[in-house]
This record gives sequence, structure tokens and C-alpha cells, in this order.
Amino acid sequence: MGLARSLVSAALSMVCISASAAAYTHSHAEKYIANSEAAWVAAEVSGDPSVAERILAEDYVGVFPDGTIGHKADAVAFFAPANRSPNAHLDYVHVRFFGNTATAQGQETDTRPVGSALPSGRLIFTDVFVLRAGRWQLVNSEDQFQPLHK
Repeated sequence: MGLARSLVSAALSMVCISASAAAYTHSHAEKYIANSEAAWVAAEVSGDPSVAERILAEDYVGVFPDGTIGHKADAVAFFAPANRSPNAHLDYVHVRFFGNTATAQGQETDTRPVGSALPSGRLIFTDVFVLRAGRWQLVNSEDQFQPLHK
């Protein structure tokens, strides 16, 4: 009887785990991820680091446009007043799913004033999100910067 009860308990646990993961439809998750990408770009204009704090996983690792590798604290610190972009917009984002992992590949355009510490340009990015404990978190990213030519 103890073995049967253990098997039933294990089966119910698997159903609950599957139901929890199924609560996120691809449509819902795609909207969340695309909105997160748009919020990130808006935060570059406002200088609000709370967006990065919310989206990034604690174990986040990214390759930044200058080729350096950074972690969550480095990405959050980017939202300093000196790095604010007066004009930035998300050009596109494509989201694809691979089980509980999703990639978001896209582009943003930043136009900065003459004399700014950072140049104007396009940022091509690939972000990797993982569904953890019922929440999509950005765990890895790679950014490539292309200057705007005038």
C-alpha cells in the first residue's frame, strides 16, 4: 500500500508541475517577453533601473556591446544618468520557444545628441529567457552595436 501511495503522490506531483508550466501559453509568454524588451528600451530613456532588476535573473550573464562580460549588477548599473538615451525605440523583436526556454532576437535604435559619451546606433540583441518558478527570467544576452552613419 505504501508503494502505491508513493506512486500516486509522484504522479500527482508531475501533473501539478505540468499544469504550472502549461499556465504560461506561448502567446502569453511571447507578449510578456516582447513587452519586457520594449520596457528595457523605455528604461534607457527614463534611466529607470527597476526594469532591469525585475527582468534579469540573479545569475544573469551577458556580453555587452563593447565585448565585456557582465552580470546583473553591471547591467543594472548601466541605467546611470550619463547613459540615458534621449531617443530610443525598439525596432523589432522575434520570440521563439524551445520548451521552457525562449530566445528574443531584436534591434533597438538609439539617437544621442552630439558630444554624448555614447554614440548613436543600432543595438542588435539576442536574449535568452528561462521559465523558472512560474516566471520568465532573462538569463543570458549578447549585444552587438552598429553605429549610425550620417
